[in-house]
Amino acid sequence: MEIAEPHHEHHVHFSSSDDLADNEIVVRHRNINIYEIQLGFLQVNHTYEVVVRLGANVGEGLDLETFAQKEVPVPIHCKLLRIQRTGDSTLLIFNFKAMHDKVTREKMVLAGTDDSSIQFEIVARVLGRGKGTPMLRSGIKCIGVEPVEDTDDSDWQGF
Repeated sequence: MEIAEPHHEHHVHFSSSDDLADNEIVVRHRNINIYEIQLGFLQVNHTYEVVVRLGANVGEGLDLETFAQKEVPVPIHCKLLRIQRTGDSTLLIFNFKAMHDKVTREKMVLAGTDDSSIQFEIVARVLGRGKGTPMLRSGIKCIGVEPVEDTDDSDWQGF
């Protein structure tokens, strides 16, 4: 007589209240026309195209499609591609370069022709080489990888 082994399945379960359950980019209102955009985990030496769906109230009363990125101070990691209205929301589309393995915060200031402005603080946690591959949030896609030179931190010259 053969005894059947019980079948065990192993699954990871997340509560529905978890912020990452829907894997969306998080946009938080910080002050009048100042917003924080949380991109989550990215990988060092990678360039991403980011499409953020802003709520209808972001930049309310402003013609955001005419806004351009202010270059003071010159942003290192972010480059605005365009702003586009779609129905009841606005899409903010920009490139983000993950250059350092740490938490990166960058201000992207957009200004209109009438001196009005809106500011976005872009926040990303950048993983260093060999630290894993992040699952990208919805709206983020990798568009390039910078070649990495292998550096040897040793003073040893060899034989």
